[in-house]
This record gives sequence, structure tokens and C-alpha cells, in this order.
Amino acid sequence: MSALVSEDPMTHSLNRRGMEQEYARETSRAIRTGAPLCVAMLDIDNFKKLNDTHGHLVGDEALIHLVKTAKEELRATDVIGRMGGEEFMILLPNTETNDAVMVVTRLQRALTRKIFFGEKNLGESEKILITFSAGVARYENGESQESIMDRADKALYEAKHTGKNKVCLAAPGSQNPAAASA
Repeated sequence: MSALVSEDPMTHSLNRRGMEQEYARETSRAIRTGAPLCVAMLDIDNFKKLNDTHGHLVGDEALIHLVKTAKEELRATDVIGRMGGEEFMILLPNTETNDAVMVVTRLQRALTRKIFFGEKNLGESEKILITFSAGVARYENGESQESIMDRADKALYEAKHTGKNKVCLAAPGSQNPAAASA
């Protein structure tokens, strides 16, 4: 029953509540061990256009495709959760900032290799390239989930505004993200 309350029923990733529990667990571990922890916020590029062009069922399938690809590509210790709409959060425990950027960039590349066909709701000849923009922030001791998500979100929007399909890095304690190579 607990899993049902903390899981997004459509994508089978964690939901916001599940991510709050994982965040508390991972920040506690990071404080206890001194290990780094990074958070990535990602948002599917041009999702409204995808929904408007192909319908919400195809949009739902795209979200499922993203999570499936993430679960295949992310490390066993990484956790993905749907925070709402087409926005997802990934917890990257025991991960330095540069490594977190590399993990998220690797996920971007895997997603572009795994062309989305919209199996149930598109014609067989229709293929859609799904990309996402992301922001990465490193946990600072005692930082709330809201604060780190805000920093990662600002970096995500920097990625969106500077070309999409990019990963941007939030500077420590800064509200001004610096672009990272994708």
C-alpha cells in the first residue's frame, strides 16, 4: 500500500511524496557520511506541442518512454520521480557535480537514440524525437528540498532559454546557473 501512495500510477516512477521520502533518506545519508548528493530537474522539451499535435495519450506514452529509458540508463542508486506534468526529479546519491552532469547527459543521449514511436497512438511510420532540458544542483548541508529544487529549476530554465536539450549547472548557493556542456 505504501508503494501505491508514493508511486506515480502512469509512469511507475516515484511521485512527489515518494521523492520527498527519498530526499529525506538521501540527505540524511549525505550528512552522516559526508558523501555528495546531486539533484537534477528535467523537463521534456516542446511537450505542449507534442500534446497539441498528437494528443494527450501520445504525451502520456512519451512520459512513460522517458521513465523507462531513465530506469534502463540510470545507476541502481539513482532515483527518478515525477514532480508534476512533464517535470521529473532525479536524485543522484554519492555523486559529485561533474559526474551528475555526465549521468544526465548520458540519459539525454540514450533518449535520442531510443526514438519514440508512440506505439499505441501513432501510425507505424511516425517517429518522434523526445528531448529534455535539465538543471543540476549539488546538495548543501541542511538545504531543504524546496531550495535545491529551486536552484535546479533555475538551471533547467537556463537550459530551456539557451537552446533546449541541454544540461545546466546551478552554482553552489547561487541563483545564477552556469551552462554545462551537453
